[in-house]
Amino acid sequence: MFVVNSADKPEVESPFPGVGRKSLVWGDRMLLTQIIMRQDSVVELHDHPYEQMGYCIQGAIELEVGDEKEICRAGFAWTIPSGAGHAATALEDSILVEAFSPPRDDYKD
Repeated sequence: MFVVNSADKPEVESPFPGVGRKSLVWGDRMLLTQIIMRQDSVVELHDHPYEQMGYCIQGAIELEVGDEKEICRAGFAWTIPSGAGHAATALEDSILVEAFSPPRDDYKD
């Protein structure tokens, strides 16, 4: 099926307190997720082999990728190369959409 109703999918708590996610739709080479970050929640510095792209729908986060830090508000988009260290802090309650390639098996709900 090429269309998925993601509204009914449950939010899964991530390993980071105050951060939830929904795996919205899978493809052979991509995964689309929704990330919910409550104000002051932190995704600690980490890296992974997945290329990651994101878009802020609502709120604001401070995003750190390598040596760079940026405030990303609604309407901002970003890319994180495979293997790059990155972290995020929610400055407000925030909703993000992020894509991963290849798909993350650990995000299968």
